Amino acid sequence: MTRMTADILQLTDLHLMADPNAVLRDVCTRQSLIDVLQLAKTHSQTESLDFDYVLITGDLTHDERFESYEVLRELLGDWLPRCRLIPGNHDDRALIRQVFPDLVPTDGELINFSVESAGWRLIGLDSHVDGEVFGRIGESQLRWMADELTKHAAQPTILFVHHPPVSVESAWLDRIGLQDADALLDIVRSFPQVHSISAGHVHQEFAVTIDRVEIVTTPSTGVQFRPREDEMVCDTMPPGFRIFHLADSDYTTQVIRLPDPTE
Repeated sequence: MTRMTADILQLTDLHLMADPNAVLRDVCTRQSLIDVLQLAKTHSQTESLDFDYVLITGDLTHDERFESYEVLRELLGDWLPRCRLIPGNHDDRALIRQVFPDLVPTDGELINFSVESAGWRLIGLDSHVDGEVFGRIGESQLRWMADELTKHAAQPTILFVHHPPVSVESAWLDRIGLQDADALLDIVRSFPQVHSISAGHVHQEFAVTIDRVEIVTTPSTGVQFRPREDEMVCDTMPPGFRIFHLADSDYTTQVIRLPDPTE
């Protein structure tokens, strides 16, 4: 039997702005994203990877402007058809639909996805709450997720969401986390095919295992936050991305970062 494998690229917290030179916490987020995309392309060539999907897990923009989403569409280039998007707290669903009608649902309130890759199920959840920094999945979307997991019970699954459903041991980030995390995790416990949940929002790498499910967060393509701080402190760690390698019913994942300019 042919062994099926696939590689998935996760990008998160891009915080793009219409001004190409705009800086967020001393980082030019557009240039940083350009550098990260180039690194991802170089890495894929060096390691002979062909990303099946490029998943962007929220905070596509910082200023929530039409022009910023257009810039992202242009920067994604040849990868655009394989992209899937979910919004973060800094996003505007209406503008995402305007600029990416070929990638996201054009009807309904939420922007989520459920796709298959190498026998795996990848489910993206919309945790955006209008006017708020914290996140929420909501009862209707939790039911949708449970239906997807029921329909695809034979497929090992990874969930993607902007707000992590666990504490990341930073008081200020935990205050703006996922409000209905317990409801999400209660459903996940009923579906043993869920192997992992991958999130953004916290601008750092973090990992914890709860009831056999590995929950990870992925660094921003721009600004980084220092782990385990009670208040916001920016980190000097370089920006990066996460790769999932899917093989049969197992997977590996790793974070790749830009070179550290201080080394």
